[in-house]
Amino acid sequence: MTQPEPASKRRTNVLVLAVAIAALVPAVYWMARPFLTAGALAAILAVALDPLHSRTARLVRYPSVAALLTTSVALAPVLAALVLGGMAVNRGIRSGALADFMRTGQRLTGHTFDVHTIQEAVPELSRIAGGAFTCAFAAVFLYILLLHGKAWVKQVTSMLPIDAAGSDRIITAVRDAIVANVDGILAMGVGEAMLFGTIFQVSGIASAGMWGAFAGLSSMIPLVGAAAVWLPLTIQSVMQGTWMKAIVMGIVCLAAQEAVAFLLLPRIVGTRLRLSPLLVALSILGATTAFGVLGILVGPVIVSVLGALVQELRNQLRLGVVPGATLRE
Repeated sequence: MTQPEPASKRRTNVLVLAVAIAALVPAVYWMARPFLTAGALAAILAVALDPLHSRTARLVRYPSVAALLTTSVALAPVLAALVLGGMAVNRGIRSGALADFMRTGQRLTGHTFDVHTIQEAVPELSRIAGGAFTCAFAAVFLYILLLHGKAWVKQVTSMLPIDAAGSDRIITAVRDAIVANVDGILAMGVGEAMLFGTIFQVSGIASAGMWGAFAGLSSMIPLVGAAAVWLPLTIQSVMQGTWMKAIVMGIVCLAAQEAVAFLLLPRIVGTRLRLSPLLVALSILGATTAFGVLGILVGPVIVSVLGALVQELRNQLRLGVVPGATLRE
């Protein structure tokens, strides 16, 4: 029967392994850097879709099939946006509105669409290709996380120097923050789809319902949002000579977009997380500046997780877990 290793030997082993892991972390980070955005997006969606995936797993015999079905649900809005965009472009080509829009753009900018113009558009096309690359990998990562994510979380939490109750509280805070933020974004999308659909209908825009749905999907794009839909429609009204309708529609759409973004979304998320709506709005703006498109999802989550970690530290100090540290009430 082998004798157990002394405590000093075990501590040395742990220290050596920790140093080796820390030495490899920078290399792993640089290798994983191109996929960080896709991985973060997949992790957020995996948490938000966990209730649906759990129900699907109870109905479907094979876990891989359940994960695939749940991933397909997450891809549905992206496919819907592509279909709506294709329908809009096709309608514009058939009606000649797209050609009129391009000619107006040429008159306003003073540029013609030649080889030089195409070369200038290469960076934008690269960003679009990068977005498609991120979405494709996010779908793959989402499938993997739905299949193995819970087991990985248990393995990681078992290594943390925090008791099970503390780990559960932190995980619950993370899950609640993600679900509240995703619910708020979905509510914003539905609200903007109905609101802009009504505005377009009153303004006499053809296919107002389709454009309203497209505006709701576009509302999830940070900084631009539904302006990706209503601004071109406003410009089209200007090209048709209906200046007054274009001005009124532009002002109403801008006011509606800002009201939903700065009043509805922060209030919904803040109420669920018990945070100030102003704090939620600032976290979204700051995270969008820092992390780009992903900021609208991770901003309130980071603030909420930080609050949960601070509260857990207070609990540990109150229990006297940290030697020599006390919490003054």
